[in-house]
Amino acid sequence: MTMGGGGADQTDPRSDGGGRPPVRELPFGADCYAVNLQVRPPAGTRADLVRLRDALAESTGLAMQHAPAETLHLTAFSIVYVRAVYPTPPESVWAMLERPVTEALHRVAGRTAPFTLAFDRAGLRGDAVIIEAEPNPHLETIRDAVEAAITGLAPVFRTATTHATVARLDQPVASAWSQPLGTWPERPVVEWSVEAMRLVLERRYPALDETPLKRFPLTGK
Repeated sequence: MTMGGGGADQTDPRSDGGGRPPVRELPFGADCYAVNLQVRPPAGTRADLVRLRDALAESTGLAMQHAPAETLHLTAFSIVYVRAVYPTPPESVWAMLERPVTEALHRVAGRTAPFTLAFDRAGLRGDAVIIEAEPNPHLETIRDAVEAAITGLAPVFRTATTHATVARLDQPVASAWSQPLGTWPERPVVEWSVEAMRLVLERRYPALDETPLKRFPLTGK
């Protein structure tokens, strides 16, 4: 994956088409401004992710940057996308989106029951070491609500996959790949229960300095 002059990252499903602003690479530890809707893993799932990323580092032999385990998360929606080069300051983008997004999340959280994601693949994409799961209708309903709140106000960067990044590569790979989790000895499926969503303000990439903005418990039946 090669970037230059603020061009679009063609390996990232959030950056192609739709009149969205260009995106850029960010080095590990860089200052940034982004607002993300996240899911943090339960303690047992976090331990699974740490073991898996260690196994991936050993099996691939690639140099990786590992964020502290407590920062591991799934980004459900990049509301103010960390890689986007907006035509206005990203702070002003969030100021415009804060009320409609927050109201939409309150509504959808109130009608969505807790659910579980089942991650059964892992691999590399660009500079990301990821685990992947099949789309979950509950998560997609939440994403639908956020997208509807943003549309017409700001560019929409909605990921097309259900994945979590467990490490960052020092050098991005030229071709993405994934394999069943059973390829590594830990376990064939990593289960990740989702009981709440959280909005966070990210100031150092990737998720190394975050300020929690709001928590949305899933209280539907």
